[in-house]
Amino acid sequence: MNKKLILKYVVVLILCTALTVFYVSSKGIRNKRPADRYKILADGFTIPGLLVTGFGLMMVISDTGTLDGVIYGMQTAFRMLTFQLLSKGKQQPNYSDFKDHREEMRQLRRLRGGGFGFMIITGGAFLAAAVVFVFLYLKATGAL
Repeated sequence: MNKKLILKYVVVLILCTALTVFYVSSKGIRNKRPADRYKILADGFTIPGLLVTGFGLMMVISDTGTLDGVIYGMQTAFRMLTFQLLSKGKQQPNYSDFKDHREEMRQLRRLRGGGFGFMIITGGAFLAAAVVFVFLYLKATGAL
């Protein structure tokens, strides 16, 4: 693995761990029964797992060009509402130029080895930990 990829994994892992620790500490896990602790831990691992996995999947979908029309429309609307007064005489890019530019950026990202699998894998690991805590919770409550 190259250093940039390892750094991406570490940053996402630190972010997910911080979210988990923040959630678990805000729920006061020390004063709870074991079954409640498992439930809090399951929730604590589910939240960052879903956020990171969902964001990673959205980035993969966006990287295919599926959302280019929506992005172009939102950028054009934003420019029209905010910068129209400031950019008198400037030509707004048309959709074809925008699409070509986005494709060039995707090609550059692919050449550099930039993907979003690290987010999906890290989020999936947190979701797997959440599933383990759910089973422990169910076993502690006698539902399993």
